[in-house]
Amino acid sequence: MKLSRALLLSLFVLIFSCSKSNDDIDLIENTESETEVTPNEEVNEEEEEEEEEEPNKIGIAICDGEIQPTPEYIDTNVTPTDNKCDTFLEENGLLIFEAENTKSDFNKWIYETSIPNYRGTGYLRYKGPFTGSSPLVYKFKIQNAGIYRFMIRSSKPDGVASDANNDCFIKMEGDFIAGEMHSCLKNADRNSTNTNALKKDTKFFGTGGDGEFKNAAGQLDLHNVKPWATYNFKAGETYTLTITGRSSEFSMDRILIVDLNKYDYANYNKYAKNAVQNPCVE
Repeated sequence: MKLSRALLLSLFVLIFSCSKSNDDIDLIENTESETEVTPNEEVNEEEEEEEEEEPNKIGIAICDGEIQPTPEYIDTNVTPTDNKCDTFLEENGLLIFEAENTKSDFNKWIYETSIPNYRGTGYLRYKGPFTGSSPLVYKFKIQNAGIYRFMIRSSKPDGVASDANNDCFIKMEGDFIAGEMHSCLKNADRNSTNTNALKKDTKFFGTGGDGEFKNAAGQLDLHNVKPWATYNFKAGETYTLTITGRSSEFSMDRILIVDLNKYDYANYNKYAKNAVQNPCVE
């Protein structure tokens, strides 16, 4: 009888131990199951964050290494035509038009062909007073919204001071605000921040050549800062650009307005020198 009691006691201890072990195993399995869920949830959150960031890349193709198609280039075998549009049409983020192809009266701007390397039929040289006169008006329509920079392929006389004969006034009218470049772009810190300065006659200075036409260039003179002229243009809107004479002997060959998110900075001057003028709005 004593042996039977001892045997029963041993069996009871063994059964209790097995039950306790099974409970521990269930606890471990449940804990492992909870632990496996957490990383999956974190991954899903990261995927959702990436999906939310994706729309922000729209309109900044250059930041993703995608260069837009090159524009149509000038055929040197074809004689340039004096095509003065009422309104020029932006195509694929690019606007190029000849300075002489304005419908405004030239007044104090003189039409010439003596400075080397001009495009189109010639260029305009300002011969008026320093106070500013003889506004030239150009209208254009934007098809593709974006952040656009304004530049002029201009020249000043050879041998003059670096800050002489190198500027004009510019003014833009229409529905826009100052264009803020994406941080991934080269010289992103040079974007315009003052919309009012873009909407009134503001000094615009800088030339790409002395005694000849070379590069497209220019920036605003806001006294304490010298930003680029950058605009946030809207699709379907028509804008009016007015260029007014400021310093005598400043010469303009072509105007370039380019979507900074689409075109490589290193290629601006190639486009400004070699791309054909944009078509007129029909």
